[in-house]
Amino acid sequence: MRSAAQVCLLLSTCGLCASSLGCTREEKPERSTFYERQIATVLERSCTPSSSQSTCHGAADDRGNASGNLNLESYDTLDLRRDLLVNYGPYGVPGLLLKALPPFQLRLTSWDGSEPIFVTTDIRHAGRSPIEFEAQAYATLTRWIEGGATENNAPPADPTYEFSACSSAIGRDSLFDPSVEPTTPDFDQFRREVNPVLRSTCAAGNCHGSPANSLYLTCGESDEQVRWNYFAAGDYVSTNTQDSEILRRGLAPSQGGTYHEGGTIFTSLDDPDHRAIESWAELKGGPTNVPANDGFFFFASRVQPMLVKRGCMMLGCHSPAMFHDYRLRGGSGGHFGLPATRTNYDLSLEQLALEGPTVNSSRLVRKNLLLEAGGMLHRGGSLLASGGDPSACDATAAATGPLDEQDPYCVINAWFELEKAERMGTAQALRAIAFVRQSSPSGPGVPQDFERFEAGAEAVSVAATLDASGALTLGAETSLSALCGLDPTSSQARRPAVSWDGTRIAFSARTSADAPYRIYVVETDDSCSVEPTIDAPPTLDSGDAYSAGGELIHNFDPSFAPDGRIVFASTRGNVMNVQAIGYSGPTRTPADPSRLNANLYVRESDKIRQLTFLLDQELTPSFMRDGRVIMVAEKRATDFYQLAGRRINLDGGDYHPLFGQRSTIGFNQFTDVVELSDKNLAAIFSDRGAQRGAGTLAIVNRSIGVDQGSDDPADYLSDEGALTWPNPEFYQKSIRILDGRATGKLDGTAGAYRHPSPLPDGRLLVSYAGDATDLTAIDDNFEIIVVDPATGSRSALITSDRDLAWPVAVYAKGNHGIFESRPDEANGATRVYTDAERRDRAQITFLDLPLLASLLFQNTRSERLIPEGGLVEVWENLPPEPGVRSYGDGGEYVASDAFGQYYLRRRRLGVPQVYQDGSARILINGGSPITLAVTTELASDASPRLHFQREAMQFYPGEYAHQSFRREFFNGLCGGCHGSVNGLESHIATNPDILTRASDVVAKEQTPTDLRNGGDEQGPPFE
Repeated sequence: MRSAAQVCLLLSTCGLCASSLGCTREEKPERSTFYERQIATVLERSCTPSSSQSTCHGAADDRGNASGNLNLESYDTLDLRRDLLVNYGPYGVPGLLLKALPPFQLRLTSWDGSEPIFVTTDIRHAGRSPIEFEAQAYATLTRWIEGGATENNAPPADPTYEFSACSSAIGRDSLFDPSVEPTTPDFDQFRREVNPVLRSTCAAGNCHGSPANSLYLTCGESDEQVRWNYFAAGDYVSTNTQDSEILRRGLAPSQGGTYHEGGTIFTSLDDPDHRAIESWAELKGGPTNVPANDGFFFFASRVQPMLVKRGCMMLGCHSPAMFHDYRLRGGSGGHFGLPATRTNYDLSLEQLALEGPTVNSSRLVRKNLLLEAGGMLHRGGSLLASGGDPSACDATAAATGPLDEQDPYCVINAWFELEKAERMGTAQALRAIAFVRQSSPSGPGVPQDFERFEAGAEAVSVAATLDASGALTLGAETSLSALCGLDPTSSQARRPAVSWDGTRIAFSARTSADAPYRIYVVETDDSCSVEPTIDAPPTLDSGDAYSAGGELIHNFDPSFAPDGRIVFASTRGNVMNVQAIGYSGPTRTPADPSRLNANLYVRESDKIRQLTFLLDQELTPSFMRDGRVIMVAEKRATDFYQLAGRRINLDGGDYHPLFGQRSTIGFNQFTDVVELSDKNLAAIFSDRGAQRGAGTLAIVNRSIGVDQGSDDPADYLSDEGALTWPNPEFYQKSIRILDGRATGKLDGTAGAYRHPSPLPDGRLLVSYAGDATDLTAIDDNFEIIVVDPATGSRSALITSDRDLAWPVAVYAKGNHGIFESRPDEANGATRVYTDAERRDRAQITFLDLPLLASLLFQNTRSERLIPEGGLVEVWENLPPEPGVRSYGDGGEYVASDAFGQYYLRRRRLGVPQVYQDGSARILINGGSPITLAVTTELASDASPRLHFQREAMQFYPGEYAHQSFRREFFNGLCGGCHGSVNGLESHIATNPDILTRASDVVAKEQTPTDLRNGGDEQGPPFE
């Protein structure tokens, strides 16, 4: 039974929760401000005390927590939620009022001039509707908010911005050819009359001249720049000219304009510049690049209105200002132009698992179902709580019936079926289960121990089908090893992978301890061959040969990209940008020089491109549904060890933590990470020393954030008392252990899991040893089971008297393409250049370097210790020198700690120039593994000393990236996961200015500090 506060949180995180749960009323001092006299009284009247004297939108504890993350105790606490005081999106009222009003009808229009769509709002609110449109309370609040929502009702001063220079860089779009002059009649008018207006009013570098802006504009000075501006602006025109977003967004609201992050540009319809754009829009007559598929039009006319109906497009829910993958565009005052609809379509399509038997395995639906109906935690609550059974839907009515009368679940289900028919009609259904059958390893079998040879590990495929009820039927077995000419009894196979279209299976295998792993690919006709490009003698990216120094070049752990490219792990070492980095070929890992280091590489066409450059192990790559690579990486530093999840774009940009940072999750190993059909992560959690990498099976709802699981006061750097801050009534955990008996700890467990992988219906294949009680000495064989991530239930699938490992289902997945580095990612605002001038370097702009430094040492939701006075140093990590193959060979670079010995060789590159706003910009050699260090006083220190980041960072050759955020934007974008700057949950709120102002820092216009020539090599302790 959930408490009242929990109900309020689950149903009302994106808005206002009020009277049904009751609020306490306390005597207050005499009211002196306009807010206290006029506004607070209105809000209080909407909140009556209950018999239990529980509270809704008042502070529930001394940490400022309040239901819906909205505290109405004072103007200051309400002012923290400025996102609720903005009339954003299609609703016509600010979020503060939206959830407190009764259902009302919305008129939605489209770019094509089709008949308006009418839907009635149906927005969940645990407090129901305490305010009526006709009530004086509504009028009072509306006038106050429209006047600026200030404490004394004085009109706020118009913000003044110092606009930065426009950009001459042409935008990127597959439909745009900068060399082709448009021949449409309106282009000349655009060039003469509109382009100058856009250049003077909109194209500043911190407005639409920012590449992060969805309407990106250049300076418009060259022919190519004018063509781009015409291309970019052209789709913001609608058939009904007056509805065009390019006209309405910059127009004053009093003149019919709508919310615009950049404020009012045109104060009147008679403004000459506004007239110029209007005249061109009338001549153009509508947008150009309209998708032609049926699924797009179904989404535009039926699904998008349902998202509006359920409140999904509120500023603090799914808007472009949010920190998640589903950032919907809210249109302009109920009008959805083509760019907004096209973006919303693409984002929503990515939330569908089209290979699933029903829509319920898709994130778009699972996030909105009740937990007991197979749903998952969602900050916005269970918005499709009435649905969950596709068979109960009237498909005809969902597709063609009066829209406002339909169940949103059934409309989304109809869209799912249409998209599935369009995109997956001939796709490969589940046809087999591939896995490795092997003897129990004689050694510890830790995840990094890929070099140990154990004969008799055979790649196997068993025919399988999946029916509509979820029943798996198995058929004949095929030895994939034998198909590939390998002797199953004397060879060693590892980790099968399946191509995105389900037609190919790849695995790695070796024939002896003296032979390297090679990657084999099996086709649907049972033909098999070694992948020739990967197997060829490796060369540098220049094409030159290099020496492997007598080391084995292992190629293993293949993973297919959606477009057919193969990402794999290899010990071939540095083969890219070696002149700048300074070394090439295989290296040993500093964590244990007896082991070769493994990096990731990608086979594309007939060449190999290096993808990662760090010095510790990077293993088991797989792909997210959006085409990003995820992997497991080893982290080893003084007094620190962890296997954690990492993520990188296939072009090399945005190497980024994924999950498992620090030890605050309660385990120091996060392995075998894969993404499921619902976009949650499945992984194995364990502690160092677990045999065969086995542990407990967990699901990570990555949109919730990092779990705070530390009970070590030293992890709370500013206040050790913050250990008790997370209030379980208001704090949702992202990790869900599916089997509480399997603890993942070295002893005291009842069962062990490893190697999860998805089935198309949302369930998991997993290797499972049910009788394991000691993870340091597992004496039970692993079998293959099926696990339901919603319930944790297990069912046996394949058993054997030998270990069964790495199970993977063979079927086609919905292909959403490859994710490319782009400037509008929440943390990874990045672009990778390949031209001769930039491809050897990386340029990093730190938007707030002291704030970033606070993240290096703290992963708990408490006040951030920001080292304002400490200079941040940049150090380069270096591999063991040639000939170092053990700790004994390492000399002065070897040290010991509680985790054992380790090798650590670094050189100090220098100190960035930090400007008055905390920003900095540096140049480094692209691909060099770097670590930041800062002199600061942590909880365990008697005085300030130099502290190093506990992981290395990578910036790809040619990568130009932004890191961190300006402090005023941190809470809205990062606070949901990492906690606010001051540690208070009530300070976490969306800031709409993030769309245009986030990267507007002093360093942006400064020459970067050149750190490409470092100092002398040093070993620990780096005083």
